[in-house]
Amino acid sequence: MKKRYFMGIDVAKATLDFCLLSKNATLLWRGQLPNESPAIVQFLARLEARGYKLAQIHFCCESTGVYGQRLVEALHQSALALSVINPAQSKFFAISVLRRTKNDKVDAQIIARFCRERQPLATRPLRPIEAQLKLLVHERESRVNEQNRERNRAKTDPHQIALPKLIEQQRKSRLKQLAKEIAQFDAAIDSLIASDESLKNQSRLLCSIPGIAKVTAAKLLSELAGKEFHSARQLAAYAGLTPQECRSGYSSYGKTVLCKIGNRFLRKALFLPAAVARRWCKALQPWITQLQSRKLHELAIRGALMRKLLHIAFGVLANQQPFNPLLVSIPKNP
Repeated sequence: MKKRYFMGIDVAKATLDFCLLSKNATLLWRGQLPNESPAIVQFLARLEARGYKLAQIHFCCESTGVYGQRLVEALHQSALALSVINPAQSKFFAISVLRRTKNDKVDAQIIARFCRERQPLATRPLRPIEAQLKLLVHERESRVNEQNRERNRAKTDPHQIALPKLIEQQRKSRLKQLAKEIAQFDAAIDSLIASDESLKNQSRLLCSIPGIAKVTAAKLLSELAGKEFHSARQLAAYAGLTPQECRSGYSSYGKTVLCKIGNRFLRKALFLPAAVARRWCKALQPWITQLQSRKLHELAIRGALMRKLLHIAFGVLANQQPFNPLLVSIPKNP
C-alpha cells in the first residue's frame, strides 16, 4: 500500500520527538512524548483521533539499540510500517540538504524527509524465538570478548613483575567460569534453533557452506531476522562489505578498501570463516588464484572472501537449497 504520510521519530533515552509530513512534504504535526510504552500507545490513539489512518503512515527511526526497543515493539505489535535506518543515512542526508541546526526536533524532521524521499524498506517484527536467539547470540559474544581480554591479560610477559598468587588464581578461575558460561550459551542456542523448524532448516543450509559452522550460522540468523533483502548485493551493502573507491578523473585518492558502513557484527562473524573457506572450499580456489595474481594484500583477499560467503549464504537461503559447488560463479575480472 502506498503511504500518504511519513513520520520521522528521533529516539532519545527519555523522549521521542516526532514529525509528520504529507506526501507533498507539508508539515502536519510535530511534538514530543515520553519514551514509554503507555505513552506510545496513547500517541497512536491520538493520531487516529486526528483523522490519520495508521495504515497510511510510514514510520521511520534510526537504529539506537535498546532506546528504540519500546517504539519498535509497539509499532510492530500494531502491524504498522516501520523502517529502522542506519544513523549514517540520515546524517549524510542532512548534510545533502544543508542542515544548519541540529537538535531533536530538527532531527525528527530530517528523518521524516528522508523517509518521504527515499522510502526505505520496512522491517517485519521479530518472532519471539528470533528475539530470544538475538539476545542469546549477543550475550554469548560479550562473554567471548571477556574471555579474550582475560586471556590477553594472563599472557606471560618477561618484562612484567611476577603476579601475586591471588591474581593468578582469580584469572584462572575467571577463565574457567567464562568457558563454562560460553558452553551453556552454545547449548541454549543449539536447543533454541532445534526447537523451530524454520531456524533449524536455515541453520542446516548455512552449515552446508564450507567455512560456516553452527556458531556462525546462529550469528547470521540472528542478524538477518526480520530483514528482507532483494539481492545479495543489497545484503553485502548492509554488512559494509562493498568496495569503496575514491577516484576523480585520472586521479585516485588512496586504495580501494571496504566501506565498512554497515553491520559490524556481521563483518566480525565472517572474518574467521573466510579464512577457513579459503583453505577448504575447492570451488573458490580458481577465484582465489585470480585474486592472488593481482598481488592483493592478504586482508583484501579476506574481505573479498567475506563478501563471497555472504553472497553464497543469501543464495542458499533464498533458494532453500544446500551449497552446490557447481553453482559458484567465478568472475573473469574479479
